[in-house]
This record gives sequence, C-alpha cells and structure tokens, in this order.
Amino acid sequence: MKVGMIGAGSIAQIMHLPYLAEIPDIEIEALADPGANTTETLGDRYNVPNRYQDSETLIEEEQNHLDGVVIATPMQTHADLAISALEAGLHTFVEKPIAVTPEDAERVVEVADAADVDCMVGYMKRYDPGFQRFAELVEDIDQIDLATSVVIPPDVGSVLEDTYDLVQADLDDAFIEESMAARQRQCEAAIGTDDNTLTRAYGYHLESICHDVNALRGVFGSVTGIDHVDVFSDWKYLTAQLRYEGDLRCMLESGATDRMWYDERIQVDAPDRSVSIGFSNAFIKNTPADVRVKQGTEETEETIHTPSADEAFKRELEYFKECVEGNATPRTTPTDAQRDVELIADLFREFQGHELVGDPRM
Repeated sequence: MKVGMIGAGSIAQIMHLPYLAEIPDIEIEALADPGANTTETLGDRYNVPNRYQDSETLIEEEQNHLDGVVIATPMQTHADLAISALEAGLHTFVEKPIAVTPEDAERVVEVADAADVDCMVGYMKRYDPGFQRFAELVEDIDQIDLATSVVIPPDVGSVLEDTYDLVQADLDDAFIEESMAARQRQCEAAIGTDDNTLTRAYGYHLESICHDVNALRGVFGSVTGIDHVDVFSDWKYLTAQLRYEGDLRCMLESGATDRMWYDERIQVDAPDRSVSIGFSNAFIKNTPADVRVKQGTEETEETIHTPSADEAFKRELEYFKECVEGNATPRTTPTDAQRDVELIADLFREFQGHELVGDPRM
C-alpha cells in the first residue's frame, strides 16, 4: 500500500510518519509540506522518494501511483485537500476536524459519498482500547442520570518542546499571514460574526473538543438539543448542556490553560455506579487511558481498567489500511464529522442567538 503524507507538522512528525513507516506493507511514497527544509529532512529520514512543497501538486502528480493519502495540515485546508484527494480516486484519511465551516464539511461529505474510495476522519480516540472498554461498560448501564465531558489541555507547545526534537518549517511571513487569514475568514463564516474574541474561541474549541464530541456521539448517539451555552473568561472557556437521545443530559466543559497537566475525561453517573475514562496527553506516545468504575450504595468498590498501552494513532492508521484493502469500512465517517462541526458551530450560534445550521436530530 503506497501512501502520500500531506502535512508534516507536529502531529505528523510525532505520530503519523513514524507509525506509517512501522506498519508492515505500507510505503510512504510521497511527502508534501510548505517548508522545504521539512520535506528534505523528513524525506531523508523516512526514505520518501517524492517530495513537494505544494499539497495539490502531490495529489495531481502522484494520484496514479498512490493508494491513499494521510492529510495532517492546518484545519482550514482539510476540506479542499480531502475533496481533491477523493476526486483523484485516492483513499483519504483526513485529520479532525473535517472542516472549519459546516458548509465545507457538507462539501466533503457530498464528494465522499460519490467517490469510489473510502474517506476516514482522524478521530483517534475512537480507536483507543481504553475508550472501547469505556463504551462497553456504559452500554451495560440500564439508567444514566448524567454524563460529563471535560476538556482542558495544557500548554501543548511547551509539552512538545520538552518531549520531542521536531523539525520546524521555515515559512515566510506572507505565507503564514495568508494561512491565518483563511482560518479567520472560515471561523467568521461558521458562526456568523466578525467578533475577534468569539472567532478565536470558536477556532480553539473546535480543534479541542471535536474529538470529545465525536466520542460522545460514539457512546450516546445523536444530540437532540442544546439547552444552554456560555462562553466566558475572554475566549478561553465554554460550557454547554447537551441533550441526547433518551433525554440524557451531558455537561460539556472546554477550556484553555497554561498549566502543565492534561485534563480530558468523560464520566457517566448512574444510580449505583459511575463509569469514567481519563485520557492521557494525546501528544505523548503509548500513555494509556484509565477507565474507572466506582459502584455501591452501601459499600463502595472501585475498579481501574487499563486495557492496553497500544497507541491509538497507530491503531487508526492500521484500520485505515484495512479499509483501503477492502477488509473494513470507516468507523469515523465524514458524515459524523460533518455533524460534529455543525454542533460546535451551533454552540456559538446559540450563544449569540443566531439561527442554528445543524439538525440536532442527526
């Protein structure tokens, strides 16, 4: 299986490139990144024969030589690149979120539905053995009183500097300004405002909580309503109460902080027990999630499950390979990813009193 790696930033260097090189029968045939120094250094490191600074050129020139591509570029480029790859007949793995705007997410879904290849979205938590165990334990609960999801990651930049020796792309100021301007335009369009605080908040929280929104979808199904939203502490914090099928309430908390510890967890409370999962730092390899069950109304018993230290990023790439080979179908689909973008955009639209763009029943 021959793949092209599009985007060679932090997550590609930490996870995608080394695991693609490690999985049997996968060859990294092409690499694209706007930093020439990045493509040369990493191309030499992973023996990649075809190197590009323009992602669209990689797709155009290599489409007849590749089976698929892995897209790990900035989120404002995901939709256009995924559409180009799918229209070129390439199996496509695109990192989350699938797009910045609901409209662009819908465009990807339309092209993916018409394509004769698979499209899979990089929600790696859905492939985490800990999450899969958590989902099984929640399924065994007859009555759920409340679900809570908290996402407050640390200062990721300092964590990466302390842990990895990454190749930093040499990019000119004009390129960076153009890229950030595109991100800003898309954030404004997604939530219907040019308020800098709210657009900054949307961009941050979209990237931060789309994993968890998708994980909640995998456990509880579709959101049927938004009961409450607040955005506060400038742009840094968001809280919301979501309503799921069966009238289940879920409290969602998302924040930004300079502190050094990673706080990402989902807890399900039932009359006789609580089931929770605490995710480890997503940027540190092979650090497993802990799943805890605390139960009892008269006596308390607590069990901690650590199913595996298998790396979720590697497991999702292995699953993508199975899809390309025809042995599986995508579990994290463009349609679900579209619904995730719609929901997060609607949290901000609800906060502003705007008309919602998503169908909460989907």
